[in-house]
Amino acid sequence: MELELFRQDLIQTTTCSSGTLAVLPLTEEKKTQKVAAGDLSGVVQCFSVKKGEFTVAFKTLPAATSKVTSLVLGKGKQQKDKIFVAAGNQIRGLNKKGKEFFRFNTQLTETIRRVDVFEKNIWSAGEYVHNHFIEGKDKALYLSPDRINDAEVVPLFSPMELWPVLACQDRYVRVLRGSEVTYEAPTPSAPVSLKYVLASHDPQHRFPNAKEVLYGTDTGTLVQLLLEPESARQGFTLGNPRKQGAVSAIYSGIDFTKTGMNNIVIGREDGAVEVLDMEDGGRLRTVYSIKLTESINTLDGGFLTGLLAQEFVMHTFSGKVISFAPPGGGLLVGNSELAKSKASKGGSTVPVPGAEEEERRASYLKQIDRLRGDISVLKQEIEAERSRFVMRGGDTALLTISAPFTVQDKCKLEPDEACYVLTIESAVPIFTVAIQCNAALQMLDVPTNVAILSRSPPDEVNGNLTLATYRCQDSTNRLAVKFKVREGKSASLSAFVIPAISPKAAVVLRHTIRPLCLHQRITVMDTSRPTNELLITGSFATGDAHAWVTGLLPDIPPTLPPGQDGASFVFQNTLLGTQLLCRYRAGEARFVSDLVSTLGIIHEHIMREATAAKLRVSVSFNPSAQSLQHSVALVWPQLAKQRTLKKTFLMLEALQELKMQDGDVSYLSDEYRSVLERADKIRQEYKEQPQHLDHLIALIKDLYLDFCKLSGVSTPKQRLPALEQLLNDTSSTLEQLMEFLLGQR
Repeated sequence: MELELFRQDLIQTTTCSSGTLAVLPLTEEKKTQKVAAGDLSGVVQCFSVKKGEFTVAFKTLPAATSKVTSLVLGKGKQQKDKIFVAAGNQIRGLNKKGKEFFRFNTQLTETIRRVDVFEKNIWSAGEYVHNHFIEGKDKALYLSPDRINDAEVVPLFSPMELWPVLACQDRYVRVLRGSEVTYEAPTPSAPVSLKYVLASHDPQHRFPNAKEVLYGTDTGTLVQLLLEPESARQGFTLGNPRKQGAVSAIYSGIDFTKTGMNNIVIGREDGAVEVLDMEDGGRLRTVYSIKLTESINTLDGGFLTGLLAQEFVMHTFSGKVISFAPPGGGLLVGNSELAKSKASKGGSTVPVPGAEEEERRASYLKQIDRLRGDISVLKQEIEAERSRFVMRGGDTALLTISAPFTVQDKCKLEPDEACYVLTIESAVPIFTVAIQCNAALQMLDVPTNVAILSRSPPDEVNGNLTLATYRCQDSTNRLAVKFKVREGKSASLSAFVIPAISPKAAVVLRHTIRPLCLHQRITVMDTSRPTNELLITGSFATGDAHAWVTGLLPDIPPTLPPGQDGASFVFQNTLLGTQLLCRYRAGEARFVSDLVSTLGIIHEHIMREATAAKLRVSVSFNPSAQSLQHSVALVWPQLAKQRTLKKTFLMLEALQELKMQDGDVSYLSDEYRSVLERADKIRQEYKEQPQHLDHLIALIKDLYLDFCKLSGVSTPKQRLPALEQLLNDTSSTLEQLMEFLLGQR
């Protein structure tokens, strides 16, 4: 069954954070439900739609210093229509008429990113700290070992005792009781969104007492967790084969398909929205999908524009509040009156075929007239402000500085392709994005981009090894920059975002590329692999060792929890599949890896940092020839593939010239004719990876040099040209390469 849903654009706020929209419950009068929304200008507004007309119940004044970062409804019996707003470190309570009845200054140093309220209990989650307050007094505090991406409170023990559940960046969902972790459930990748579902998606009722929590990951996977007071079970998992964005919002409160089980609605960072239905076998399938041009920050639902059908509503990054209603719902002119009149006459409420389309068309026209009126008023206000600005002798430069222009960005490693994607999203259309980096980046094409990429020659004198410009052709608020980079040295990436507004202004976004940037966190290391070990000892503190690891690897928390003497992390190289174990404490840092080059980069970085800090350290290295063979064997299939591709590409040029001269090339061998038939595919593959062969050759050369350096073996430089020739020779074998690396040739 495929759903048919109609989109309705309701209102527009300014840019917003995640979790800043909530639908108030139905009142006794059974009118449409009100919607409360907050934004980054500090405004909280509550509106409803009655008979196709928008009515604003209240709208607070803007406060630039009080950006709304969380907006929820109370969970107590008398609080379900009360709005609680977090801004900075302050929590406010508003009734449905906008009157403030509660204000609590938490005195926290972190900005509150998620708040929950139940009776006299308040739970707040910042970036690393989760707090529990009772009647304004501290009850419990938990310091997370990594960033808290989302949080919920779940009645695991009883309806009156709610336990916090945290989605943490280090790939764990943690269940708290007070200040202690009751248990933690590992996740396939970092969970970024979390939702407690009241009506469980367990068609076989295997775990009737378990509470269902759905979480979405930064790789786009949706996972079900069935929580109990002592343990968690993983339910279904919905993969992301189409490589869509991270799951940023989840909602499950409406049964669109009428199967007796609520559908699951998920919103993604790239603007994709999906409605999922669970089949009898417990498998999820998509019954509706749509792609917007901006990230989805919040999802909720209810009777928003009429009482004939429920609909779900979303809040996007730029502040759009959009609803999707099934047939029979949405902004239909007089739909409630139509239903009442038919019910009073004992007739059916089923609309006449074609009548709903006419009714919906009339509603759209009415909405367009309202929007035109709003635009006219805004134009008058702009002209008035422009005249006032000119009369006061305003400076255009000051106007540029004060222009509202919000940008959010994320630079994320794509493990499957061993590359990075820098996603830039702007509140206004993007005109140009300029990329500057002091490392050589291999810029890759992104099919969804509506921008032209222009590369400039490297400026090595000033350290600008990568200069590129993306010029947008169509109006777009979102741009993805995809690139590959070699490991080895730290680099700084800057993106200059210029919007398509006047006067021109620019926002500079900066990201650090760490020396081991292609490594991602995993939970367990494979101990069956042959490994090398690098041990560093000396008079350094745990904080020094943690700073070294933080500067080397991505996705490491900036500080360790107080009282923790040491830490242990496991990483995997996304390009080669090798692994790295980092275990350190005061006076000792141990690094174990099956790739010698990884340890060489670590050794070089720590020696440089320790020398700068004037710390005396000792280094010992335990090499393994089996590990060298293991690492080269991992690289060899990719090297052989790229060598063959380059040879075929060069051969193709000659064959194409031969075909142009002779016309009929039936006399060629099957191999050569196959190359001509695959000409387009060969060119495309070579175009996508023009530097990949050079990168793999350089990687094996570095592996050889690092192994010799750390083993104390002097390597004559005259052997490097011979090694490079051996790597480029398509007739060479893995056995010949290993003989060369081990000094047997």
